[in-house]
Amino acid sequence: MGLSNFVSDAWSWLNYKPMMTAASGGQPHRSLAPQMQATWVPRDALRRLAAYKILAAYDANQAGELAVLTGNDAGAERREFGDAAVFVDTALAHLLGKSQQIVVAGAEHARAEVADPQAQAASAVQLLLRGWAAEKELLPLRMQAAERKAVLLGDALYLLAWDPDKGRVRLRTFDPGFYFPVLDEDADPGDYPRRVHLAWEIPEDAERGIKTRIRRITYELGPITAATRSTTPDAGRTGRDLVADGTGGWLLETGDVFRTDGGAIERTYPWANRPSSTTAPRPEPR
Repeated sequence: MGLSNFVSDAWSWLNYKPMMTAASGGQPHRSLAPQMQATWVPRDALRRLAAYKILAAYDANQAGELAVLTGNDAGAERREFGDAAVFVDTALAHLLGKSQQIVVAGAEHARAEVADPQAQAASAVQLLLRGWAAEKELLPLRMQAAERKAVLLGDALYLLAWDPDKGRVRLRTFDPGFYFPVLDEDADPGDYPRRVHLAWEIPEDAERGIKTRIRRITYELGPITAATRSTTPDAGRTGRDLVADGTGGWLLETGDVFRTDGGAIERTYPWANRPSSTTAPRPEPR
């Protein structure tokens, strides 16, 4: 039987698996994960999610079960003994090494007999970052989880976001299968997308009366606005309103500057050497 279609992408090396190209158009077999065929999942993400599923099955000694789902009854007779997981764990150990530390350039010169102010400042920043990472955000444990995903699946996902309640940057890791970037057709491949969804399905629980739900968090770059505060309208849904400054204008966040020539609000971020008029507002989960 001849080849009915030809698919070449980042996951083409899995095309020899019937479960990866069983459906028309080179799409994964529907039995691989029915929820991946849900209408909310972007069609261009199906092969990526299917590849994650196949690789995770090998890691958990379940590749035979996937083979049975695609009609290969011989898969039920296969015996798997964890070789894939051993390779993944070994690669992870070599990747991370015995320990991990945050290093700020120039901090190593702070202990010199005549340390310059820049070296002392770098050392102070390094100390603060190490305390934040190790004590507050458990960076080593989160790195272990995320980098194992990277070794196994080829992708990992870190989320750094400011938490106003805790007053610090929070570090979280997600399964890369929850990540859905919105890519512009004419965007440069090296540019990070301006809009990103984190989404996953919460299954139905009939005993507790919970229907199937989709959890979605969207981060989108947009223009900087004046300060806002949470409000609860009559409908009971939480929103955010602009805050007036008492002089007829809007209250700006500390450090923000209103440009009268262009009508935009700008701020200079600590890692940048010029002001920016864009930001990623705190997302509203749905």
